[in-house]
Amino acid sequence: MSQWTANFTNDPNNDYELMIEILYNDKEIGVIKRDNLEVKFILFAHNKDFIIPFDWLLKLMNQANKNISLKPE
Repeated sequence: MSQWTANFTNDPNNDYELMIEILYNDKEIGVIKRDNLEVKFILFAHNKDFIIPFDWLLKLMNQANKNISLKPE
């Protein structure tokens, strides 16, 4: 059975800022992270299409919006 999961982790390439890894069957397919002044959803290139459950992704994006806040200027 295929399974979607997401892990909050720290980004070693961005001063260990909080980010979310998006996994499908334990394989990382994308991330949600802050890049400068924006929070971005980055889906990595793959040889096949992935069908992401909308409600699951929407909940994940809402969590990201709450927890991966923008830095104050």
